Amino acid sequence: MIRPALFAVCSLLLMRPAAAQTSPPPTAGRTVAAPVGYNWQLLPEVNAAVLKPFTWNYKAEASRDAQAYFVTREKILPGKQFQTGLSLNVVRQMSAKSKQPADAYAQAFTAKSGRGAGQQVLGQERKAQGPLRLYGVRYRVANSGPDAKIIQQWAIANTTTDTFYLLLFESPEKDWPLAWKFGEEMIRQIRLDGKV
Repeated sequence: MIRPALFAVCSLLLMRPAAAQTSPPPTAGRTVAAPVGYNWQLLPEVNAAVLKPFTWNYKAEASRDAQAYFVTREKILPGKQFQTGLSLNVVRQMSAKSKQPADAYAQAFTAKSGRGAGQQVLGQERKAQGPLRLYGVRYRVANSGPDAKIIQQWAIANTTTDTFYLLLFESPEKDWPLAWKFGEEMIRQIRLDGKV
């Protein structure tokens, strides 16, 4: 089947190899079945899609330099932070904004992630998939008190378009085993357009 755009699917699981799927992101004119318990949340500004569990919430924000998307278990209220969910930040023309190409920025960003005060790296991985370079790190953030958080982060660079993606799934450590069942599926099935 001929498609108008090259679509790359990121299989980002920390313990599984990257594997491209041939199906493009679902769009208004084309549907792809979502797994039971999920529906597709389209991210039209960046021609992407992410799975959203039925009872979860969605929010999109734009700034001068980035587009941000959130799929969260909790409602996102002004001035509040969510506890469990996925966030995706997309920055185009990274070289103009950071004085380095998206790939170099993604590598440098990942090299610092999980290494700050009160943070512990639990695992990391690198992958390449078509024009995408993926740098993953899972880390623990020990907040004050018993509220530690686990974060699975992927810094993704499109080497063709100079676009940087920051994909995070986070949850309180005490909720991680159940929350990660959702996060793992959401990350594994995210669809990004290789031309964005």
